[in-house]
Amino acid sequence: MLVSHASRLSPQVRQEHRWFAVALGVGLLHAVDDAVLNRQPGVPVTQHLPALAAVTVGAALAVWAFPRLRPGLRSALALVAGLLISANGAMHVLQIALSSPQGSDLTGVLAAAAGLGLVALGAWIPFRHRGERPAGRMLRWGRRAVAVVVGVVVGQLVMVPVLAALVQTHKFREDVVESPLGFQPVSFSSTDGLELSGWYRPSGNGAAVVIVNSSRGDRNESRAHAELLARHGYGVLTYDARGTGESEGTPNGWGWEWEHDVDGAIDFLHAQPEVKANRIGGLGLSTGADVLIEVAAKNPDMRAIVCDGATARSFADRPPGLLSIPFTLFMLGAGQLFSGTSPGEPLTELIARAAPTPVLLVAAGSLPLELYAGDRYAAAGPSATLWKLPQVRHTKAIREVPRQYERRVIEHFDAALLDQSGR
Repeated sequence: MLVSHASRLSPQVRQEHRWFAVALGVGLLHAVDDAVLNRQPGVPVTQHLPALAAVTVGAALAVWAFPRLRPGLRSALALVAGLLISANGAMHVLQIALSSPQGSDLTGVLAAAAGLGLVALGAWIPFRHRGERPAGRMLRWGRRAVAVVVGVVVGQLVMVPVLAALVQTHKFREDVVESPLGFQPVSFSSTDGLELSGWYRPSGNGAAVVIVNSSRGDRNESRAHAELLARHGYGVLTYDARGTGESEGTPNGWGWEWEHDVDGAIDFLHAQPEVKANRIGGLGLSTGADVLIEVAAKNPDMRAIVCDGATARSFADRPPGLLSIPFTLFMLGAGQLFSGTSPGEPLTELIARAAPTPVLLVAAGSLPLELYAGDRYAAAGPSATLWKLPQVRHTKAIREVPRQYERRVIEHFDAALLDQSGR
């Protein structure tokens, strides 16, 4: 509810308004720095302008409306803005604490502090204005009950998915560790022009496998998979997805646009003299598994894939459920706004078009969605085989059932990429 005349504001409300406007301004300063001034390498200035415009308009409306709202709504507005700004800033705090500082990390730390200040403001306003509107005991508790219910619903169905989208599209970069024995640092270009960095081990059997990592994106997590394939003579290329590790671009934990990275990796493998043109495969972990399904459907040079932990990346891929509809819509909608990219086609349609490329789906049990997805994709894919591991954690089969994992993965690639003599 709006206060009728801003000119009648009390000194307390004016003070709160200044607090709110300054903190929001710091958050907006970081948004400009992150999207324009110190944007990620290789990212065009236009990619994040729609998100920046939306944030700027939203901030301006919030500053205008804040002093005109009743205390309860002012508190809610400060809390919502504070949570969003502090979540964004927290990514930069983690970047500094766990890795190497990047260009926009300074304003990111300031944004984290400003966000916490807004959360504090949101908590202080109800305390400061208690008792200003006399009401009976039943009415006061009724208002509180309504506020709690509305807060829980909005928090779970709007704020949580928006925060999840913010994290997925603002992941911090981790430093790349030392390469595995026998691997050499390489770089190559994605098919949309980004410079990507990775490790490569030449092939000993004429075949090669590109590893596509999970939502974290960088090559650190796939060392064990790379070494497993190399032990069996396969050439192995594992790399940092766009926006992660040492690669250019903007991060995206759902893997949107990563198919351009994989296509560039295939081009790199084609250029290696020891790799035969019809012997290129892919192994994807979690998000990477989702991406490989699309690549197999669209790029005939991908001759076999192992999808370890495929789940979902679009609304059509999610399991049915009334509560999941608003959650998913807000999450993916916010993700598209923040990233300037989109999910692409449903994986059920893509895996059907991947045939006759052999697909091994590895579905573990720690994520309920993964077993559901495995059943669904296996039913939709004529060339897909499902290996269910209900007692194994997500993408941890290589550690928890190592012998079985090695046998199934190598047999799959051997059958598809090697001739009968194995040469």
